[in-house]
Amino acid sequence: MRKRLIEISNSYRLPNLLLTVIFTAFMLGFGIYRSKSYTLRDSLDYYGLIIESILPLFFPALVVLIFVTSFAGEIKHRFLVYTRTRRPILETLKIKQQANIIITFIVFFLMIFIPFIYVFYIDPMMGKTVFYPEYYNLTKENITQDTYNRHTFTNFLEYGKLIFGLTYSTWVGINACLYAAITFQLVLLTRNTLLALSIPFIAYVVGSFTLSALKLQAFQPNQVVFPLGHSQEPIWTSLLYITILLSILIVLNNLTKQKYLRGDES
Repeated sequence: MRKRLIEISNSYRLPNLLLTVIFTAFMLGFGIYRSKSYTLRDSLDYYGLIIESILPLFFPALVVLIFVTSFAGEIKHRFLVYTRTRRPILETLKIKQQANIIITFIVFFLMIFIPFIYVFYIDPMMGKTVFYPEYYNLTKENITQDTYNRHTFTNFLEYGKLIFGLTYSTWVGINACLYAAITFQLVLLTRNTLLALSIPFIAYVVGSFTLSALKLQAFQPNQVVFPLGHSQEPIWTSLLYITILLSILIVLNNLTKQKYLRGDES
């Protein structure tokens, strides 16, 4: 555990933290600015507007920037060759991968959870935002039930706002760290670093457009990870997506182990 904490502190320094804070603040501020041009039903509409404004577009790129880009630089400068005298390469890779997963999860969890706290708790106390449920033929009596069936994961609102916020933030965090872990493995397996860093982004964008063209919107990567701008889908569609990502990661991880057990570090 100590080795992992050291790796995390070495990899996620103050500049990284500042960039995370700046991006989250910009995302929140941009969403607040945009909300003035929309007729919103309730806090859930407001929250969806903030999250769906920027993050889905930059998601794969941000995932890579948090940890994997710096790690790719270490690989380019043959970092693994210099560390093998201190500990086995596979142990080093395991520690770095775990740090990658932990850092990425925490960053994306907070990117989603901080706007949630603002929209559902801070903004109502300040009374800054006015909602118009009547424009959607909703009343105080039926709008709560409407939120349960509006988007994927909003059914968790039935168990309380905080449960929904924690569940959805965890969901995005899990997807982010899976993308980061897959990219990490690709950097180790592919000689072309730029290609390795680009593959998840390309797959995310091309997959979203292709599945949309095939009328399979429920399985679009952007819609599965960020469903607050889309109609509610069964939870199993999300679980299927996670299963596919996990399967890809397991295959890549096994290929990486085979490569380094053979002693091929080039």
